[in-house]
Amino acid sequence: MDEERLRVLRGLGLTEYEAKIYVALISVGSAVPREVAGLAGIPYPSAYDALEALVKKGWVEAAPGRPRRYRARSPELIKKDSIAVVERVFAELEKIYESSMERVEKPEIIYTIVGKTAVIKKIQEALSRAKKEVIVVLPHHEEFASYLNQIFATLIEKGIKVRLVTESKVPLKNIEVRLRKPILAVDVLVDEKEAVICLPNCSACGWVENPEIAKHFKEFLELLWKSSRTR
Repeated sequence: MDEERLRVLRGLGLTEYEAKIYVALISVGSAVPREVAGLAGIPYPSAYDALEALVKKGWVEAAPGRPRRYRARSPELIKKDSIAVVERVFAELEKIYESSMERVEKPEIIYTIVGKTAVIKKIQEALSRAKKEVIVVLPHHEEFASYLNQIFATLIEKGIKVRLVTESKVPLKNIEVRLRKPILAVDVLVDEKEAVICLPNCSACGWVENPEIAKHFKEFLELLWKSSRTR
């Protein structure tokens, strides 16, 4: 059997035998335990126990009779059910996380991140958390377009204000743009709560999630904004 399929199924909560049974069962449509055991290459008693466990988990349906005949539920239905559960659980976890962040006083620690891939990911993560407004300063927008334009579009759709300072005109709609030269760093401010300051080539950055530090950083960016020219 395909080991990757089994690994994914185990990641969704199935045991080794249950995963093998499900894969075997979807290949034949329906079968009795002894047939499934042979297809899956596992002992008959273990196959019966795994089938009954899959019925309880909602992955397999059983028809009455002697012997009982089992049929796998559609993988597409299982996928939808699994995604729904994951989304619900992570939504609950996110509420708990946000609640805890509101109660805990954040230390004034600036974290250093090294490597362009990691830096770009941090910028994307910070922007994705925006609720009200973001200010972004980029030397060359075209170098970051593939990383940021889709995120900008998503923010605009959510009604979040996006302001961009860069060195040359950019074909972006519904975004306030100011121009200036030279720009010596990449700066990102999110909701006056979170800030990222990077080297121009994004080889390293500093990241902080602290309202007090972010507030002072915004004062600097507002001065930069006011001193930059419109399109």
